[in-house]
Amino acid sequence: MNAPEGVVNFVPKQAVAPTPQLYDELVSDSMENLAKASLSLAEAIPNGAVINDNGCGTGAGTAAILDAVAGKSGISITVKGNDINDDALAVYRKRAAEHKWPAEGVHADSNELRFGDCTFDLAIGNALLFLLPDDGIGAVKEVHRTLKPGGLAFFNSWKYVPNMPVLEAAAKATRPEGTPLPRAGLEKWASAGFLQSVVEKGGFQSDRISMHEVPVSVTTSEPNRYANMLWSFIGGTTPVGWLKSDEENWDKAIDIIKEELKKTKDYKEIEGNRLQLQFVANIAVAKK
Repeated sequence: MNAPEGVVNFVPKQAVAPTPQLYDELVSDSMENLAKASLSLAEAIPNGAVINDNGCGTGAGTAAILDAVAGKSGISITVKGNDINDDALAVYRKRAAEHKWPAEGVHADSNELRFGDCTFDLAIGNALLFLLPDDGIGAVKEVHRTLKPGGLAFFNSWKYVPNMPVLEAAAKATRPEGTPLPRAGLEKWASAGFLQSVVEKGGFQSDRISMHEVPVSVTTSEPNRYANMLWSFIGGTTPVGWLKSDEENWDKAIDIIKEELKKTKDYKEIEGNRLQLQFVANIAVAKK
């Protein structure tokens, strides 16, 4: 959800403490819209399908799965969501109960799924692989193992993320030269070819993988709130963590984030003082 790259020895007093609920507010509808964009590439979800929401978090992927079959008579499915974050799983299970989802939240590492071989008709790893060690190849292997022959897997990554250059600008302007940038190293995931190579290394044959580039519209909270959440969650995710100077430079960083956001492509202020931003996703659809 918000893994730091080093030991956390200091956190600015202005930083908002990360929780699953706050993370949901930060990402807003981006995760669900990303999952919907991925699932839209399937011809149809068959009746009786057993589906794995791998790295389910608080349920964005499962919500998208249920939305894809909503209103279709005669379609009954089962979802098995797995995650290693117990706080996120608690939210997932609560949502499942409240919405009467045909879904179960299971504590399991994406690299060591607790499901048998050839269990699932469909699997989705939504915004998952780039968060895992070894580029998520182990997780792809587990998806391949647990998919039935002919089953489909959906993996995605961000080709264009408008808020990362914004964070880099704030970091460069408020930190000493040479300080590592937040979330450095994710640039390779902008390449569709890199995502495809990971899926191939996970066991899927190249001629059974199709690649797609899809725009994903995201609606956020009001600008000041969004900037503070964004910096709080990602600003300290470097090998050196937060700096003492980040506390005194907090307001400057927030102002830079807000100003730089206005310069991004398709930036739009909408009703309710919220923002609408345009992301672009790489999506791999792999058939076993």
